[in-house]
Amino acid sequence: MDGWWTPLIVVAVMVGVAWAWTMVYRPLLQVRRLVKELAEGKEPSGFVARGAWGMEEVIVNLDKLSERIHGLSSRAEREKYNLRTIIGSLSEGVVITDPEGIIRLANRSFLEMFGLPSFPIGQTFMETTRLPEVARAVELTHAEGGGRSLEIRRPTPEQPEGRIFAVNFAPIVEGGSGERSGVVTVFYDLSKIRKLENVRSEFITNLSHELRTPLSILAGYLETMEDPAMLKGAERREVMEVLRRNCERLTGLVNDLLELSRIESGQVQIRVQPRRPAEILEEVRSDWKRAFAGKRVRVELECEEGLPEVNSDPLRIGQVFANLMDNALRFAPPGSLVSLGARLSGRQVEFFVRDEGEGIPDDKIGRIFERFFRVDEGRTRERGGTGLGLSIVKHLVHLHGGGVRVESQQGRGTTMFFSINPSR
Repeated sequence: MDGWWTPLIVVAVMVGVAWAWTMVYRPLLQVRRLVKELAEGKEPSGFVARGAWGMEEVIVNLDKLSERIHGLSSRAEREKYNLRTIIGSLSEGVVITDPEGIIRLANRSFLEMFGLPSFPIGQTFMETTRLPEVARAVELTHAEGGGRSLEIRRPTPEQPEGRIFAVNFAPIVEGGSGERSGVVTVFYDLSKIRKLENVRSEFITNLSHELRTPLSILAGYLETMEDPAMLKGAERREVMEVLRRNCERLTGLVNDLLELSRIESGQVQIRVQPRRPAEILEEVRSDWKRAFAGKRVRVELECEEGLPEVNSDPLRIGQVFANLMDNALRFAPPGSLVSLGARLSGRQVEFFVRDEGEGIPDDKIGRIFERFFRVDEGRTRERGGTGLGLSIVKHLVHLHGGGVRVESQQGRGTTMFFSINPSR
């Protein structure tokens, strides 16, 4: 009898151990592994089977916890993607730093503003921009809270005078605790705005100067004419000639201003038609032949053979040549030569007007197409012109899809070029 109990006890123990291993210990090991995976942010590899002894509720709760963590993780990834997409689409430079001032997020506009080769994640503002005032503002914003702003100028190889930025700083505040967890810094590039403001200011100054001179002359001579007895014979004719000349000057200035305004505002429409370059040049020479002969200046054509027809508006191209020929007439010395020509340049036909005048200094060539710019203020004004002709030329050529440029050597003349597209 005793001999039967021993095998039964052994079997019972083995069955108990197997049950404990299957229903308790192995599920405990799996639960331990799964909890560790959840804690490490990993997606669990699978839950234990239902029915583990005493662990049904634990398993169910772990299942729910896993689903919730997965949902929160997916939501966080979506929000992170949306945030990157929104920030990446902004033209302003945006940088997010953590409490230690380390950059955690930056957009491509910021990289372009500061010429950075890659995203500066993990760096500080001092390492990235070399702007201590920005780094200091980030520190103060995080330490003290509240928004702040400043304006900085940063010289670059392309712009030695410096690019101008308005920089705004705002702390990142946690919703529940109110604790500051970083700073958002936004850079606005004000360089173009400042340049436009300077251009506007310079334009108003130049326009006032251009108007003041003839108006002062008119006012002075009108006072003289109050007493007709003082004006007799040749003196009267001289006064009338001065009045007529300055009235024409004012009329020309106003007309050029109106024309330039219409062109820049898009009110001028061009109506192109195919024309042979040689035909255009012959027409220009014929129109200006008498004026150049009166100053003893020869006009010669230099037109390449076989040039394609060009798409041009006869009226507007006539305006372009009128301004260029008028410049050449005013600056070409008596007895000199003015060359009027066309040649193939890449895929476009390039026209040119070359004179043998005084030329333009190298430091002023880049500004020759600006409104009211004059190489020599005094002498240029004496020779006439409103200072707007070359600016009108540039805009009219751009309407044709072409470009303008100038070559000049001081004392050896100037060549004005403009290019337009062929008709085929």
